[in-house]
Amino acid sequence: MCGLAGLFLPRQANVVEARLDAMVGALRHRGPDGQKTWVSDDRRYQAGFARLAIIDLETGDQPMVESSGSNARVLMGNGEIYNYVELRAREAGYRFRSEGDMEVVLPLARRMGPDFVDVLNGIYALALYESEPHRLTLVRDRLGAKPLYWAKTAGGGVLFASEIKALFASGLITPAIDEAAVSSYLAHGYVPAPDTLYKGVRKLAPGHRMIVSAEGAISIERYWQPAPDQKPLTHPVEARERLLELMRDAVRLQLRSDVPLGALLSGGLDSGMIVALAAETLDRPLHTYTVRFEGAAVDEAPLAAEVAARYGTTHTTFDLETADVGAQLPSLAWYADEPLFDATLLPNYLITKELAGSVKVALSGTGGDELFAGYPRYFPKPIEQAYVRTPQFLRQHLIEPAIRQVSPMTAWQLARVRNLGGNRGAYLFEHSTLFPPPMRTLIGNRALPPDSRQAAAFDDFVRVAPSTDLQTGGLAAEMTTALSEDLLALLDRTTMAAGVEGRVPLLDHRLVGAALSVPESVRTPGGHAKALQRDIAREFLPSAVINAPKQGFASPVAAWFGDELGSQALRILTRRETLARGWWTQGGIDALFTDVNRHGARIYALLMLELAIRIHVEDGSHDTAPTAGLAEFAEAA
Repeated sequence: MCGLAGLFLPRQANVVEARLDAMVGALRHRGPDGQKTWVSDDRRYQAGFARLAIIDLETGDQPMVESSGSNARVLMGNGEIYNYVELRAREAGYRFRSEGDMEVVLPLARRMGPDFVDVLNGIYALALYESEPHRLTLVRDRLGAKPLYWAKTAGGGVLFASEIKALFASGLITPAIDEAAVSSYLAHGYVPAPDTLYKGVRKLAPGHRMIVSAEGAISIERYWQPAPDQKPLTHPVEARERLLELMRDAVRLQLRSDVPLGALLSGGLDSGMIVALAAETLDRPLHTYTVRFEGAAVDEAPLAAEVAARYGTTHTTFDLETADVGAQLPSLAWYADEPLFDATLLPNYLITKELAGSVKVALSGTGGDELFAGYPRYFPKPIEQAYVRTPQFLRQHLIEPAIRQVSPMTAWQLARVRNLGGNRGAYLFEHSTLFPPPMRTLIGNRALPPDSRQAAAFDDFVRVAPSTDLQTGGLAAEMTTALSEDLLALLDRTTMAAGVEGRVPLLDHRLVGAALSVPESVRTPGGHAKALQRDIAREFLPSAVINAPKQGFASPVAAWFGDELGSQALRILTRRETLARGWWTQGGIDALFTDVNRHGARIYALLMLELAIRIHVEDGSHDTAPTAGLAEFAEAA
């Protein structure tokens, strides 16, 4: 993986200089193997790149420049094109200057125009500049594994970069918070694309491309969306065989690397299958890594060790102590740019730092729950189903008002169940709400209420569900919301912070289409989560892994905030300047801390939001991650 940054100026705009070296410097952690810039003669295109060398270590430097007379085509790509070997073979008439994966985009784009993305299999963020007709094309991969941000400058130029901090480092835009985005974050635990936490900064959504013309006109279109294949997989045997075939091929392609490679192993089905299929393909032992948490109620390390022993991997278990949390959270807030409510950010980062000494590529099982329906919210509880059948008049005018007097949170939970009947997308949206209305009241939130943009993030449910089933619609919706904004963002930031490339074989787009073509009755017969995946995995994984309940890669946040770390977080969240924003009150924060077992995740989410604002807006730390820990931030509060 790498980091890219640049500035495109329309022909009529005044020429301005981006602090290109500073932009690239802000991305150095993404590309520690070398940095390079390219500027057009008229200075209307300024590009910089930080490289993490994975394939073609000698000649794969970027930006890649192809010149023909007065015309220059300049390519930068963050990520990997996994099927580059096959694509290069199809472009036999092109004179390649490297042995790498990214260069194949140049002949493809010349021959196919913007539709070249249709033949790519990979994770990527691309920037292609053509001096004639002076045009910039930005592309983000189908599921958003690689980030790409952009912003307009005062003079009409377009800044773009792999991370938001690089945009700020340009000196052409000023960091400021978008309060509507804060409301989105409180709703979801992330800010859905195309918005970000910061005013004027946009993220290119997954599966989208953006073209900026010579006159500065911007067009953005969606080139791919998660949808079932045309041929449904309605028979269990057919579904198992087809999905296993695609898993095998995805792993085969993603094992292509010129540097050492390993895998993150949690002890669950998803990462276990990746390790099993990789081990049967490789002719050498695979390096595998597991993290164990101090104070955690669940320990999957024994299951991971069982899988590792079965496949003869070189296995390492890393122990995370509570003391590491306070020392690392501020720097993680810097790496993440936008706050991520997911508390597995820290263990993922620490385990990646651990493996960085041995490997530069890490396979991850991310995406399995979205492919095979692994989350409880896909399976309404019997009491919820019974409540839907209760007459509407009784629900809305008697039951809910009475319960609201005793427990607003319970009343809200009952009210959202109404959506089960005809709008499962809204039900899933409400299930993912981090601070629902009763919680906003509790903390004294006066920020803007949730708006239509937040519900619109789940439009893929409305698009897919009518032609399939409610569960499949929910899976498709989450693939372009929580998957990209939380899980894939987390994987990108934590691996890139350690100079490691994270790969996600289960999110090969061919596998996604096939998995969505499986009906709910085959995917989860009898309402059993991941039943189809368990059947596929039986010949590969120990029975203890197959039969284990879903536990997830959870962090013991309640234990984190129960002692000194909690005191530090409380001081940071109740700083005078922080309370003055009106997003929460002293009493509201105190209420959360009275029950950290219940509200630990919410405390963590607010803390990461506050750290992002302190670091990126108030302190303006764009060049390097802060060295101060949480204790120092609390002292300065």
